[in-house]
Amino acid sequence: MTRARALPPLTLAVHQAAARDGWTPMSIGARALRRILESLLGHGYRFRTLASVGPGGPGPGGALLTVDDGYASTIDVVAPLTRELGIPWSVFVLVGAVGGWNDWDLRGVARRERHLTERGIRALADEGVTVGSHGMTHRDMRGLTDAALAEEMASSRRWLERAAGRRVDAISYPWGCVDVRVEAAARRAGFRLGFGLRAARATTPSPWRLPRVAIYSPDRIPGLFRTTVIAAPRRGLPLRDAAGAVGGWLVARTMAAAGRAHA
Repeated sequence: MTRARALPPLTLAVHQAAARDGWTPMSIGARALRRILESLLGHGYRFRTLASVGPGGPGPGGALLTVDDGYASTIDVVAPLTRELGIPWSVFVLVGAVGGWNDWDLRGVARRERHLTERGIRALADEGVTVGSHGMTHRDMRGLTDAALAEEMASSRRWLERAAGRRVDAISYPWGCVDVRVEAAARRAGFRLGFGLRAARATTPSPWRLPRVAIYSPDRIPGLFRTTVIAAPRRGLPLRDAAGAVGGWLVARTMAAAGRAHA
């Protein structure tokens, strides 16, 4: 008898979720997100809470759903969908944008949208959603001085713990960018876990450099996510990595040309 292979651990990173499907790169529509989540559930994945996850991530057969930036759509789209499907999830809040608009991002790359208010953050925490940090200013933390890096992490954590009324012990790095120095700063700041993207994988596993698979608008194409992440990950994930790296480079160059800070 052939023993079934254990499903590899999987952590998803969503940014914007929209009521309707569209082609804004950073956004995924509710219908497409539902299809992806239902596909993973049907394939045998078990979604876990962030609090139940150890330093190695969700473990074989385990999955995490994380949402970066803290847009208002987390309440309008993600919360009701996950509630219906019985999926726990986490939101990593960009503290400096709370209550405002996403002027820090590029038009056309992300939809124009408001961020969560402090009241919205507390409402999600009260519902059982884990609140984590996405920093204060959405800068590439690798380019910060040691002092600025420590302040970026410590300030965001303090503010979120007050707003959520709960311990905040996880961080996702803006742009998915992390190196050894940023890892060390996250550890010193008291974070138990840190999340980058797949391109940020290290040779030696680290609880402060856990990989994630980002979901973007092309995943609205039926079968694309299943093929690249579930059916053929050895070929599909490197392709997704490459596409994400090229997209990130283009965004960074465009922001630099417009005189807007990327780091």
